[in-house]
Order: sequence, then C-alpha cells, then structure tokens
Amino acid sequence: MKDLLVNYMNNQRKNILKKCTQCGLCIKKCPIIKNTKLKNITPQNIQKEVIKFLKEGIPNETVYNRGFSCMECFGCVDACCPQGLDPMLINDMIKWDYRRNNLIESKYTDPKDKNSLHRIISSTQINKEDYDKLLTFSPSSKADYVFFPGCNVYFQPEKLLNALDILDLIGKDLAFVPGLDFCCGESHIGAGAIKEADSISRKLIDKLSSYTPKTVIFWCPTCLCRFEKTLTFAVDIPFKMISFPEFVAENIDSLSFKKEINKTVTLHEACKSAFTGLDLNGARNILKKLPGVSLVEMPRHGKNTSCCGSGAVTFFKESFDTVRKERMNEAAETKAELLVDVCHYCHEVFIDREQKYNYSVVNYVSLIAEALGIEREDKFKKYKQMNDVDKILDDAKDYIEQSTFSNDNIIEALKTIVE
Repeated sequence: MKDLLVNYMNNQRKNILKKCTQCGLCIKKCPIIKNTKLKNITPQNIQKEVIKFLKEGIPNETVYNRGFSCMECFGCVDACCPQGLDPMLINDMIKWDYRRNNLIESKYTDPKDKNSLHRIISSTQINKEDYDKLLTFSPSSKADYVFFPGCNVYFQPEKLLNALDILDLIGKDLAFVPGLDFCCGESHIGAGAIKEADSISRKLIDKLSSYTPKTVIFWCPTCLCRFEKTLTFAVDIPFKMISFPEFVAENIDSLSFKKEINKTVTLHEACKSAFTGLDLNGARNILKKLPGVSLVEMPRHGKNTSCCGSGAVTFFKESFDTVRKERMNEAAETKAELLVDVCHYCHEVFIDREQKYNYSVVNYVSLIAEALGIEREDKFKKYKQMNDVDKILDDAKDYIEQSTFSNDNIIEALKTIVE
C-alpha cells in the first residue's frame, strides 16, 4: 500500500485540529523557544497561529519560527500534551506545508546519490577495502539480529568500522544492512518531503524484514526514535528494535578489555533516546564497565538531559550556537577530562568547539575500541579542526588515491567540512 506515512500524517492533522486546546504546554516545554524571536510571544498565541496555519495554510513569521526552529530532540513527543498529541508532528507538518506549497526551498542531501557528500567524505578517511566493507550487505538470507547504521555516521566512518568490529567480538547471529542506499527518511521529513520519506522508509523496512530478524540494532538515535515514535504508527513493523549502546551494554561481559582508559569523563547522551526512554542508560552502563573510567554526571542528565542544538543549525544557527555553548559549558563545570558523546551529530557539533575547552571530545564507541585495543584515528575530528582544505588533502592523499571520486568532487566536498 502506498502513502502510508502520508495518510498517517493527514489523519494526525485532523486529530490535532480536533483535539488541540491551544494551551501552549508544548511551547513551554520546548528548549529552543527562549533562543528565538518567539520568546516574547505567549505560548498560547504561538499555538493559536500554528493551528490557524494548519487549517488555512496562510504563512507568517510566528509559524515559520515555530516549525523550522525545531531541534527534533523528541522531548515533546511523550507525556507533554494533555490531549495525547505529538507536538513534534505539528512541526513536521509545518515544514511539509511550506515545502509542498513552495513557500520555502528546503533542500536535503540525498544519501542514495552515488556522489553524495556522505560517500565522498567517507572515502577520504579510510582505505578502499574498508570503504567497500561499509557498503556491502551481509550475504546471509536470515539472521537473529540486523545492524543498521543509518546515513550520517558515514561522514565519520571509523566509528562504524569500530562498531562492526565490536559486533564481531560479541559474536551474535547478525547481518549488516548498510546505510546510504537505504534510509529511515529522517532527512526528508526534516526538510518537509513527507511523500519521499514515505517511500524511502518503507523500502528500508522491507529490506530489514527480508532477513526475518527478531531484533534490529540501530546505530543512529534518530533512526531509532523515528521508527519507534513515528513509523510504527504508520506501518506494520515485524521486528523489535534496540539501540546499539543498549545492545552492547547487554553483551559487554563477552568483550575482553585490554587497556585502562584512566580518565574522568562526563556523558552527553543522545537526548532523543533519553527523552523518549528508548535508551536511557545504554552508553552510561558501558562507561561504568570500561576499565579506568570514572563518570561524573552533568546536572542535566538522564531523562533531564539537554540537546546539543544540532537540529536547529540549518535555519536558526544563532539559537543552535547558544544551546551548544550552554551544554559545553556545563560539561566544563564537571572538570572531566573527556566529554563523551553518543550521537555522531552531537560529536560533529562539539568537536567544532573543543579547542575552546579544557577537555577532549570523544565518541563512546571510540572509547570502547580503545579499551579493546582496536581503536582508529578520528579523521573527521582531525579534518574539522584543521579547517584547511589543502592540509586535509595532504593528510588524506593515500586514501584519495584509492577513491573512485574525482579530485574536483573531493575538494568541493571537503569545503563543507571547513565552512
């Protein structure tokens, strides 16, 4: 059946228009509002304008700011609305209406494109053998578990290679479905391309289901949350789902650590996984098991954690900068030596400001790999902090020689890292 997600969104629109009392509680809960022009408008008046837009389709600045400032932290999805509505879907609908009515040009990078930034930038950080590995499906036709990494971790391929090595060491009956050629549709939903997201997400579900797994392991917190909090209400999904951190935490006793980390760390968990309760302690439980790791929590952690702000970076960069700075300052106050992140996108926005602080930023999977003695260099972090295309080209020359992409395409792609 076609247009399952589209039909779900249309039905939810009717439900929202019928049940929303315009109380404004979802606006009050939203952490980005105070950093936008909406801060001086009452929550009730903001929601009044939003509902009017969903009914009549007449755009205004208030509605635009509400929808496009959304960080997609999923903090409002559960137990926020007294009517049981999903406020984040309202923001998705605003973007959808703006896009399909040509009110804004909302672009997204299509990971399926054979010359996508994901593919080009990945090829500059790893050798051809490893690059091909990350794009190769498991030959098995059936498996108890399927591992799906999503798309954007391909910008930081060593993390995915580390994850695959860790899964091999755990030793479960597992198949690998690469990202890029398959996608959960989040990039499209975030850009208001709901019809495209509908088709793409169903293709992924069909591919994952073809292995008849009991459980699908998601690397990406956004993929997991979109599946559990949006797609499951639109499409029948015949498997259980678990985050990669939670899966590793459940099987960590099968790993033999060889190295003491000997660092004090603080954890920035994936906010959406924590807010929704889909993975509240996976990474935290891993850190507690790593030899020589001492965890010092930030004041905002667990269910009360903070977003890194990355979801607002495209349309509301100043608001994003404020949220990121608040979080990185909070980490600094713990006096930890390492700020450990979970989400690759959080990692990207934190490493961009790491040099302003007295701690290093590291992803949890890199820390696991280090303790196992199988760590790889974080080339993306290195290149981001180089902030110089010529220096990156020189450092990556051995990998670039093996890359199938043209030098012109590589140079243009690397410019996006240093912007």
